[in-house]
Amino acid sequence: MALRTVAIVGRPNVGKSTLFNRIIGEKRSVVHESAGVTRDRIAETTDWAGHPFILLDTGGIIPFGETVSEFDAVVTEIAHNAIDDADVVLFMVDAKVGPMAWDESIARHLRKSGKPVVLAVNKVERDSDRATLSEFYSLGLGEPQGISSLHGYGVGDLLDEVAAGFPTAEIDIPCDCKVAIVGRPNVGKSSLLNILTGRADALVSDVPGTTRDSIHTDLKWYGKTIRLIDTAGLRRKSKVKESVEFFSNMRTIRAIEDCDVAVFMVDADGGTVTQDSKIAGMIHDQGKGVVVAFNKWDLIDKATNTHLTFWEDFCDDVPFLTYAPWFTISAETKQRTGRILEAVWEVHESRQKHIQTSELNTFLEKVISFQQPRAHAGGLGKVYFATQAEKSPPTFVLSVNEPRFFARNYLRYLNNQIRKEYGFTGTRIFVRLKKH
Repeated sequence: MALRTVAIVGRPNVGKSTLFNRIIGEKRSVVHESAGVTRDRIAETTDWAGHPFILLDTGGIIPFGETVSEFDAVVTEIAHNAIDDADVVLFMVDAKVGPMAWDESIARHLRKSGKPVVLAVNKVERDSDRATLSEFYSLGLGEPQGISSLHGYGVGDLLDEVAAGFPTAEIDIPCDCKVAIVGRPNVGKSSLLNILTGRADALVSDVPGTTRDSIHTDLKWYGKTIRLIDTAGLRRKSKVKESVEFFSNMRTIRAIEDCDVAVFMVDADGGTVTQDSKIAGMIHDQGKGVVVAFNKWDLIDKATNTHLTFWEDFCDDVPFLTYAPWFTISAETKQRTGRILEAVWEVHESRQKHIQTSELNTFLEKVISFQQPRAHAGGLGKVYFATQAEKSPPTFVLSVNEPRFFARNYLRYLNNQIRKEYGFTGTRIFVRLKKH
């Protein structure tokens, strides 16, 4: 059963993202008192009274002829595309200021679209605010629904109106692999998302910091459902000068925590910087799968084996991601971007691999007999038994006589031998010690 789609639209700063967050029950959209914070189209599956639907949050619509910033035309186009995709449009206006010329312009567009529209008059928090509801009949969109997205007043009645006629079903949105596209600001993450999905869900700009939220897009790929997450670029903490940037950073960190595989984008033209190392460290520490994509390769002067030299230099700067598959790509020319999802799926499958206990112990017995632990910390380490305790990430537990007898470099040796034998492409391997 195809889910219905509801798009929240309106001019900037009427409370669209606050309502979006209240309906889905978590802070997915960045909410801030300054206008224009939401610039991309953000989607989430939610449910009201047994009626599941997809909810879209959009940036503020700027009527034709009105220009406030360089992003206005693109943000408005993305919002209009959301209207085209929606089964129901939830049009938000502001009770505190009454109907404005911009509201009337948007209302004319909605009437021409022929889409069902529910008119939500936000910031109705007092009896005096309710008195203004009648003014919004002038928009020609039916009965105004008074709500407070901040406090939740009237939101239930509003959703009754929105979901009327929607089929009743349990939410079941399967996802085979969650992929976070991460990296510093302005390395081409949104451009890659748009290439992979084949549509402009994310606002693309040359100005750093354009994407403020994580954007989820489900993609069908050879019968599999891959959930792509474009994120706001992670900045150094010293560069996080406003609360909006702080919350965007937190969403990026959460995207890494929630994903199965991270596509780590690095600016090939700008080279590796300290922040790249920190982002790579987050991926490694979380034990996530990873594919490294060096973007803007079209801007690099090439010589023989330039790409290999670039990878070697990267590994010198980021030595803990040497197990990652990597590509040189150009989101501008689409060069080699078609190989990204193939690599992502290979990494995802390698994270699901499980080694039988008998096979693992036979293998480790040979590895340990070839190079035994050296005497360390007053004793000689002995491995009695090993098992793979977990997948995603692959985690091996070794039952030993005394964990402190095993030096870190010996555990690295075992880790490398396991990877050499069994692959585990693009994912960290954990080797844990347990005292027998």
